[in-house]
Amino acid sequence: MEKEVTINDIAREAGVSKATVSRVLNNPEKVAKKTREKVLKVIQEKNYRPNPMARSLTTRKTGVIGVVVSDITNPFYAVMVRGIEEVCRSYQYHIFLCNTDGREEEEELYVRSLIEKKVDGIILGATRMNDQEIHNLAKAQTPMVFVSRLPQNREQYDYVIVDSVLGGYLATKYLLSLGHTKIAYLGGHWPTSSNLERLEGYKRALKEAGIEMRDEYIYCGEFRMENGYREGIKILRAGKYRPTAVFSANDAMAIGLLEACNEEGVKVPEELSIIGFDDIPLSASRLIQLTTVSQSTAELGSLSGKIIMDKVLNPHAKDVRQQIVFPPKLVIRKTCARIKEE
Repeated sequence: MEKEVTINDIAREAGVSKATVSRVLNNPEKVAKKTREKVLKVIQEKNYRPNPMARSLTTRKTGVIGVVVSDITNPFYAVMVRGIEEVCRSYQYHIFLCNTDGREEEEELYVRSLIEKKVDGIILGATRMNDQEIHNLAKAQTPMVFVSRLPQNREQYDYVIVDSVLGGYLATKYLLSLGHTKIAYLGGHWPTSSNLERLEGYKRALKEAGIEMRDEYIYCGEFRMENGYREGIKILRAGKYRPTAVFSANDAMAIGLLEACNEEGVKVPEELSIIGFDDIPLSASRLIQLTTVSQSTAELGSLSGKIIMDKVLNPHAKDVRQQIVFPPKLVIRKTCARIKEE
Protein backbone atom coordinates (compact mmCIF):
# COMPACT_ATOMS: atom_id res chain seq x y z
CA MET A 1 0.00 0.00 0.00
CA GLU A 2 1.36 3.40 -0.99
CA LYS A 3 2.33 5.62 1.93
CA GLU A 4 0.09 8.65 2.46
CA VAL A 5 1.81 11.95 1.71
CA THR A 6 1.87 14.32 4.70
CA ILE A 7 2.47 18.03 5.12
CA ASN A 8 5.92 17.16 6.54
CA ASP A 9 6.81 15.39 3.27
CA ILE A 10 5.81 18.49 1.28
CA ALA A 11 7.84 20.79 3.55
CA ARG A 12 10.94 18.58 3.31
CA GLU A 13 10.73 18.23 -0.49
CA ALA A 14 10.14 21.98 -1.02
CA GLY A 15 12.85 22.98 1.47
CA VAL A 16 10.53 25.09 3.59
CA SER A 17 8.98 24.84 7.02
CA LYS A 18 5.73 23.06 7.79
CA ALA A 19 4.27 26.46 8.75
CA THR A 20 5.06 27.82 5.27
CA VAL A 21 3.25 24.92 3.61
CA SER A 22 0.28 25.56 5.90
CA ARG A 23 0.24 29.23 4.93
CA VAL A 24 0.33 28.35 1.23
CA LEU A 25 -2.72 26.15 1.76
CA ASN A 26 -4.67 28.44 4.06
CA ASN A 27 -3.43 32.00 3.48
CA PRO A 28 -1.60 31.96 0.12
CA GLU A 29 -1.61 35.75 -0.16
CA LYS A 30 0.79 35.89 2.82
CA VAL A 31 3.49 33.85 1.05
CA ALA A 32 5.98 35.25 -1.48
CA LYS A 33 5.04 34.30 -5.05
CA LYS A 34 8.25 32.36 -5.76
CA THR A 35 7.95 30.31 -2.57
CA ARG A 36 4.23 29.74 -3.09
CA GLU A 37 4.78 28.45 -6.63
CA LYS A 38 7.56 26.13 -5.46
CA VAL A 39 5.37 24.64 -2.73
CA LEU A 40 2.35 24.29 -5.02
CA LYS A 41 4.50 22.48 -7.60
CA VAL A 42 5.57 19.90 -4.99
CA ILE A 43 1.96 19.54 -3.82
CA GLN A 44 0.91 18.80 -7.40
CA GLU A 45 3.78 16.38 -8.04
CA LYS A 46 3.08 14.46 -4.82
CA ASN A 47 -0.69 14.61 -5.38
CA TYR A 48 -1.06 15.85 -1.82
CA ARG A 49 -4.60 16.30 -0.53
CA PRO A 50 -4.97 18.11 2.82
CA ASN A 51 -7.34 16.50 5.31
CA PRO A 52 -10.33 18.90 5.24
CA MET A 53 -11.41 18.04 8.80
CA ALA A 54 -7.95 18.63 10.21
CA ARG A 55 -7.56 21.79 8.18
CA SER A 56 -10.89 23.10 9.47
CA LEU A 57 -9.96 22.40 13.08
CA THR A 58 -6.62 24.17 12.66
CA THR A 59 -7.79 27.25 10.78
CA ARG A 60 -11.42 27.37 11.91
CA LYS A 61 -12.24 27.71 8.23
CA THR A 62 -13.97 25.25 5.90
CA GLY A 63 -12.43 26.49 2.65
CA VAL A 64 -15.91 26.79 1.14
CA ILE A 65 -17.84 29.80 -0.17
CA GLY A 66 -21.60 29.44 -0.66
CA VAL A 67 -23.06 30.93 -3.86
CA VAL A 68 -26.82 31.36 -4.16
CA VAL A 69 -28.44 32.10 -7.56
CA SER A 70 -32.05 32.20 -8.70
CA ASP A 71 -31.77 30.26 -11.97
CA ILE A 72 -28.61 28.40 -12.99
CA THR A 73 -30.12 27.68 -16.43
CA ASN A 74 -29.89 31.42 -17.18
CA PRO A 75 -26.58 31.94 -19.05
CA PHE A 76 -26.04 35.18 -17.11
CA TYR A 77 -25.58 33.22 -13.88
CA ALA A 78 -23.35 30.63 -15.53
CA VAL A 79 -20.91 33.35 -16.60
CA MET A 80 -21.10 35.11 -13.23
CA VAL A 81 -20.53 31.93 -11.21
CA ARG A 82 -17.53 31.03 -13.34
CA GLY A 83 -15.99 34.42 -12.48
CA ILE A 84 -16.60 33.75 -8.78
CA GLU A 85 -15.18 30.24 -8.97
CA GLU A 86 -11.95 31.30 -10.69
CA VAL A 87 -11.18 33.80 -7.93
CA CYS A 88 -12.04 31.38 -5.10
CA ARG A 89 -9.95 28.63 -6.70
CA SER A 90 -6.91 30.94 -6.75
CA TYR A 91 -7.18 31.05 -2.95
CA GLN A 92 -7.52 27.24 -2.71
CA TYR A 93 -11.23 27.66 -1.95
CA HIS A 94 -14.21 25.78 -3.37
CA ILE A 95 -17.73 27.02 -3.99
CA PHE A 96 -20.99 25.37 -2.95
CA LEU A 97 -23.63 26.36 -5.53
CA CYS A 98 -27.31 26.67 -4.59
CA ASN A 99 -30.14 27.24 -7.10
CA THR A 100 -33.40 28.70 -5.71
CA ASP A 101 -35.54 28.71 -8.89
CA GLY A 102 -36.67 32.18 -7.80
CA ARG A 103 -38.43 30.91 -4.68
CA GLU A 104 -38.08 33.03 -1.54
CA GLU A 105 -38.48 30.09 0.83
CA GLU A 106 -35.74 28.15 -0.99
CA GLU A 107 -33.42 31.14 -0.79
CA GLU A 108 -33.86 31.51 2.97
CA LEU A 109 -33.49 27.75 3.48
CA TYR A 110 -30.25 27.63 1.48
CA VAL A 111 -28.69 30.63 3.24
CA ARG A 112 -29.62 29.26 6.65
CA SER A 113 -28.21 25.86 5.70
CA LEU A 114 -24.94 27.39 4.44
CA ILE A 115 -24.54 29.28 7.72
CA GLU A 116 -25.20 26.10 9.72
CA LYS A 117 -22.59 24.25 7.64
CA LYS A 118 -20.09 26.97 8.63
CA VAL A 119 -19.16 28.09 5.13
CA ASP A 120 -16.62 30.91 5.31
CA GLY A 121 -18.69 33.36 3.25
CA ILE A 122 -21.81 33.66 1.10
CA ILE A 123 -22.35 35.40 -2.25
CA LEU A 124 -26.02 36.11 -2.90
CA GLY A 125 -27.04 36.47 -6.53
CA ALA A 126 -30.70 35.82 -5.69
CA THR A 127 -32.45 38.28 -3.41
CA ARG A 128 -36.15 37.77 -2.81
CA MET A 129 -36.01 37.64 0.98
CA ASN A 130 -37.33 40.68 2.80
CA ASP A 131 -35.04 42.97 4.78
CA GLN A 132 -35.98 41.47 8.14
CA GLU A 133 -35.12 37.92 7.01
CA ILE A 134 -31.76 39.11 5.66
CA HIS A 135 -31.06 41.09 8.82
CA ASN A 136 -31.79 38.02 10.98
CA LEU A 137 -29.47 35.83 8.91
CA ALA A 138 -26.73 38.48 8.93
CA LYS A 139 -26.60 38.21 12.74
CA ALA A 140 -24.67 34.95 12.27
CA GLN A 141 -21.65 37.11 11.28
CA THR A 142 -20.94 35.03 8.17
CA PRO A 143 -19.56 37.46 5.56
CA MET A 144 -22.08 38.13 2.79
CA VAL A 145 -21.76 39.91 -0.55
CA PHE A 146 -24.73 40.70 -2.81
CA VAL A 147 -24.18 40.59 -6.56
CA SER A 148 -26.52 41.76 -9.36
CA ARG A 149 -29.56 42.00 -7.05
CA LEU A 150 -29.87 43.95 -3.81
CA PRO A 151 -32.08 44.04 -0.71
CA GLN A 152 -34.06 47.22 -0.12
CA ASN A 153 -31.85 48.30 2.78
CA ARG A 154 -28.71 48.07 0.63
CA GLU A 155 -26.52 50.57 2.51
CA GLN A 156 -25.92 48.02 5.29
CA TYR A 157 -24.31 45.42 3.02
CA ASP A 158 -21.42 44.77 0.63
CA TYR A 159 -22.43 44.51 -3.00
CA VAL A 160 -21.39 44.52 -6.66
CA ILE A 161 -24.01 45.61 -9.18
CA VAL A 162 -24.48 47.37 -12.50
CA ASP A 163 -26.41 50.65 -12.63
CA SER A 164 -29.67 49.11 -13.86
CA VAL A 165 -31.57 52.40 -13.90
CA LEU A 166 -28.97 53.88 -16.25
CA GLY A 167 -28.96 50.67 -18.30
CA GLY A 168 -32.73 50.76 -18.75
CA TYR A 169 -32.52 54.43 -19.66
CA LEU A 170 -29.76 53.85 -22.26
CA ALA A 171 -31.66 50.98 -23.89
CA THR A 172 -34.91 52.96 -24.17
CA LYS A 173 -33.12 56.15 -25.23
CA TYR A 174 -31.46 54.24 -28.07
CA LEU A 175 -34.83 52.97 -29.34
CA LEU A 176 -36.23 56.50 -29.11
CA SER A 177 -33.27 57.78 -31.15
CA LEU A 178 -34.32 55.39 -33.92
CA GLY A 179 -37.76 57.01 -34.06
CA HIS A 180 -39.69 54.46 -31.97
CA THR A 181 -42.43 55.75 -29.70
CA LYS A 182 -44.40 52.52 -29.20
CA ILE A 183 -41.84 50.78 -27.00
CA ALA A 184 -42.78 47.82 -24.82
CA TYR A 185 -41.01 46.70 -21.65
CA LEU A 186 -40.54 42.95 -21.25
CA GLY A 187 -39.53 42.23 -17.67
CA GLY A 188 -40.00 39.89 -14.74
CA HIS A 189 -42.88 39.71 -12.32
CA TRP A 190 -40.43 39.27 -9.43
CA PRO A 191 -40.03 42.49 -7.40
CA THR A 192 -36.23 42.33 -7.61
CA SER A 193 -34.03 45.43 -7.56
CA SER A 194 -32.67 44.74 -11.06
CA ASN A 195 -36.14 44.38 -12.60
CA LEU A 196 -37.61 47.44 -10.85
CA GLU A 197 -34.59 49.61 -11.65
CA ARG A 198 -34.53 48.69 -15.35
CA LEU A 199 -38.23 49.52 -15.51
CA GLU A 200 -37.47 52.85 -13.80
CA GLY A 201 -34.84 53.64 -16.45
CA TYR A 202 -37.38 52.83 -19.17
CA LYS A 203 -39.94 55.17 -17.59
CA ARG A 204 -37.39 57.99 -17.24
CA ALA A 205 -36.41 57.86 -20.90
CA LEU A 206 -40.06 57.92 -22.01
CA LYS A 207 -40.90 60.80 -19.68
CA GLU A 208 -37.89 62.79 -20.90
CA ALA A 209 -39.13 62.29 -24.48
CA GLY A 210 -42.64 63.44 -23.50
CA ILE A 211 -44.15 59.98 -24.11
CA GLU A 212 -46.71 58.61 -21.70
CA MET A 213 -46.02 55.12 -20.40
CA ARG A 214 -48.93 52.80 -21.15
CA ASP A 215 -49.78 49.71 -19.13
CA GLU A 216 -50.60 47.96 -22.42
CA TYR A 217 -46.87 48.03 -23.24
CA ILE A 218 -45.71 46.37 -19.99
CA TYR A 219 -45.22 42.59 -20.17
CA CYS A 220 -44.09 40.42 -17.26
CA GLY A 221 -42.94 36.83 -16.93
CA GLU A 222 -39.96 34.99 -15.48
CA PHE A 223 -36.44 35.80 -16.67
CA ARG A 224 -36.25 32.76 -18.95
CA MET A 225 -36.23 32.14 -22.69
CA GLU A 226 -39.51 30.20 -22.60
CA ASN A 227 -41.23 33.10 -20.85
CA GLY A 228 -39.78 35.53 -23.38
CA TYR A 229 -41.33 33.34 -26.06
CA ARG A 230 -44.74 33.19 -24.36
CA GLU A 231 -44.88 36.92 -23.66
CA GLY A 232 -43.50 37.51 -27.16
CA ILE A 233 -46.49 35.79 -28.73
CA LYS A 234 -48.76 38.12 -26.72
CA ILE A 235 -46.76 41.16 -27.89
CA LEU A 236 -46.97 40.15 -31.55
CA ARG A 237 -50.72 39.51 -31.33
CA ALA A 238 -51.54 42.71 -29.43
CA GLY A 239 -53.41 44.32 -32.32
CA LYS A 240 -53.53 48.11 -32.10
CA TYR A 241 -51.23 47.98 -29.04
CA ARG A 242 -48.51 46.07 -30.81
CA PRO A 243 -45.22 47.95 -30.27
CA THR A 244 -42.60 48.71 -32.89
CA ALA A 245 -39.78 48.05 -30.41
CA VAL A 246 -39.21 46.05 -27.22
CA PHE A 247 -36.75 46.59 -24.37
CA SER A 248 -36.24 43.22 -22.68
CA ALA A 249 -34.90 43.31 -19.11
CA ASN A 250 -32.58 40.40 -19.86
CA ASP A 251 -31.08 38.67 -22.90
CA ALA A 252 -32.70 35.30 -22.21
CA MET A 253 -36.19 36.75 -22.59
CA ALA A 254 -35.10 38.75 -25.65
CA ILE A 255 -33.89 35.54 -27.32
CA GLY A 256 -37.24 33.90 -26.50
CA LEU A 257 -38.95 36.90 -28.14
CA LEU A 258 -36.78 36.40 -31.24
CA GLU A 259 -38.03 32.80 -31.41
CA ALA A 260 -41.62 34.04 -31.24
CA CYS A 261 -40.92 36.49 -34.08
CA ASN A 262 -39.48 33.71 -36.21
CA GLU A 263 -42.54 31.54 -35.58
CA GLU A 264 -44.98 34.39 -36.32
CA GLY A 265 -43.13 35.49 -39.44
CA VAL A 266 -42.19 38.90 -38.01
CA LYS A 267 -38.92 40.27 -39.38
CA VAL A 268 -36.34 41.63 -36.92
CA PRO A 269 -35.39 44.46 -37.05
CA GLU A 270 -37.47 45.50 -40.09
CA GLU A 271 -40.83 44.98 -38.34
CA LEU A 272 -39.78 44.88 -34.70
CA SER A 273 -36.66 46.20 -32.96
CA ILE A 274 -35.44 44.30 -29.89
CA ILE A 275 -32.84 45.26 -27.29
CA GLY A 276 -31.80 43.10 -24.34
CA PHE A 277 -29.83 43.45 -21.14
CA ASP A 278 -26.83 41.36 -19.90
CA ASP A 279 -24.76 40.64 -23.03
CA ILE A 280 -24.51 36.89 -22.45
CA PRO A 281 -22.20 35.00 -24.87
CA LEU A 282 -25.16 33.62 -26.87
CA SER A 283 -26.27 37.16 -27.74
CA ALA A 284 -23.14 37.70 -29.83
CA SER A 285 -23.61 34.53 -31.90
CA ARG A 286 -23.94 34.96 -35.67
CA LEU A 287 -27.53 33.76 -35.77
CA ILE A 288 -28.71 36.13 -33.03
CA GLN A 289 -26.56 39.30 -33.01
CA LEU A 290 -28.69 40.85 -30.25
CA THR A 291 -28.32 44.55 -29.50
CA THR A 292 -28.10 44.73 -25.73
CA VAL A 293 -26.83 46.46 -22.62
CA SER A 294 -23.68 44.89 -21.20
CA GLN A 295 -23.24 44.64 -17.47
CA SER A 296 -19.76 43.05 -17.49
CA THR A 297 -21.08 39.78 -16.07
CA ALA A 298 -17.73 38.03 -15.61
CA GLU A 299 -16.34 41.09 -13.82
CA LEU A 300 -19.38 41.16 -11.51
CA GLY A 301 -18.57 37.58 -10.53
CA SER A 302 -14.82 37.98 -10.13
CA LEU A 303 -15.10 41.21 -8.14
CA SER A 304 -17.71 39.75 -5.79
CA GLY A 305 -15.35 36.79 -5.34
CA LYS A 306 -12.46 39.10 -4.48
CA ILE A 307 -14.56 41.00 -1.96
CA ILE A 308 -15.81 37.86 -0.20
CA MET A 309 -12.25 36.47 -0.01
CA ASP A 310 -11.06 39.78 1.43
CA LYS A 311 -13.81 39.57 4.07
CA VAL A 312 -12.89 35.96 4.88
CA LEU A 313 -9.11 36.37 5.05
CA ASN A 314 -8.78 39.91 6.38
CA PRO A 315 -10.45 40.44 9.80
CA HIS A 316 -10.26 44.22 9.42
CA ALA A 317 -12.18 44.12 6.11
CA LYS A 318 -15.38 42.85 7.76
CA ASP A 319 -16.25 46.29 9.10
CA VAL A 320 -15.49 48.19 5.88
CA ARG A 321 -18.37 48.32 3.40
CA GLN A 322 -17.40 47.61 -0.20
CA GLN A 323 -20.16 48.80 -2.54
CA ILE A 324 -19.30 48.71 -6.26
CA VAL A 325 -21.55 49.99 -9.07
CA PHE A 326 -20.49 49.22 -12.65
CA PRO A 327 -21.56 51.54 -15.47
CA PRO A 328 -23.61 49.74 -18.17
CA LYS A 329 -22.52 49.82 -21.81
CA LEU A 330 -24.71 49.82 -24.92
CA VAL A 331 -23.66 47.08 -27.38
CA ILE A 332 -25.13 47.72 -30.83
CA ARG A 333 -25.54 44.68 -33.07
CA LYS A 334 -28.30 43.81 -35.57
CA THR A 335 -31.72 43.59 -33.86
CA CYS A 336 -32.62 47.30 -33.89
CA ALA A 337 -33.39 49.59 -36.82
CA ARG A 338 -34.79 53.03 -37.49
CA ILE A 339 -38.57 52.94 -37.75
CA LYS A 340 -39.92 53.19 -41.28
CA GLU A 341 -41.87 56.31 -42.19
CA GLU A 342 -45.54 55.53 -42.68
